[in-house]
Amino acid sequence: MVMTKAGADEKTALLMSVNDWRKRKLQNAHQRFGSLEFTKRTKDTTTRVRVHIDRAVLETPKDERGQASAHLISMIGGDSEIGALWAAVTEGALFQIQLPGRTSIPASLGPEAQCFRGSVMVPGRKRPARHLVAVSAELAKTKPGADREGARTILCDNDPVFVLYRLAYRYGLPVVPEWAPWFMRELNQRKAITPLVGLGCSPVLVRGNKQTFLKWIGRALREHLIRIPEQSGSISWKVHQSATHPLPETRTGANTSCVRSLSLCVSDNLSSA
Repeated sequence: MVMTKAGADEKTALLMSVNDWRKRKLQNAHQRFGSLEFTKRTKDTTTRVRVHIDRAVLETPKDERGQASAHLISMIGGDSEIGALWAAVTEGALFQIQLPGRTSIPASLGPEAQCFRGSVMVPGRKRPARHLVAVSAELAKTKPGADREGARTILCDNDPVFVLYRLAYRYGLPVVPEWAPWFMRELNQRKAITPLVGLGCSPVLVRGNKQTFLKWIGRALREHLIRIPEQSGSISWKVHQSATHPLPETRTGANTSCVRSLSLCVSDNLSSA
């Protein structure tokens, strides 16, 4: 394959943009880390483990004295620390989480939390650092096709297109990316979206199930607040992954003809109801 000069220039500009982004993000990166501390007391001993965290999603209670529900914690440490914390997560233990600029927050991932372990090679170190990502059972259920009857969706980004994309894939909603601004306005006006406490991301909690969102779509179509695309073809979602990557990711969704048919069906059913 032969690359043209224009293509090479475009690739070079793209790499420079990514490198500039990395330099900005990595500058004083240690100041953006939080910490997690776990203390286990037995009859004869007390074990205390402390590690750094680079991502977290916390749902704090209305009563500031209560404990928070942790939905995502990404932690980095040594073999023994990560091993102890993996066991603590599976037991539903309580952690003390310290985020930059905040007081310590007691939080638990709750029962049936899931853990994913890996290794991170660090320049200058012989042994890799151990990485543990712990996810609450509720966050795990927000993946596409899981628990479609659920009325709470935890999302790690508040970007309107990302919010609509994830809800559409979870519940099988007939939508297009152009409806994202309208959908976000609906969520805010109906107080169906709540910001959560995040580290390295901008998480939100969205309340509503498939039937609720379908009613919104049907009414909006009848009132001409949104319109069905006239063009046929596959739907491309440019989902920004700001928490992990500087560039948008393009994902292909349902066909516009399918969206047109389903949306009209929803609108007609609501009109006859």
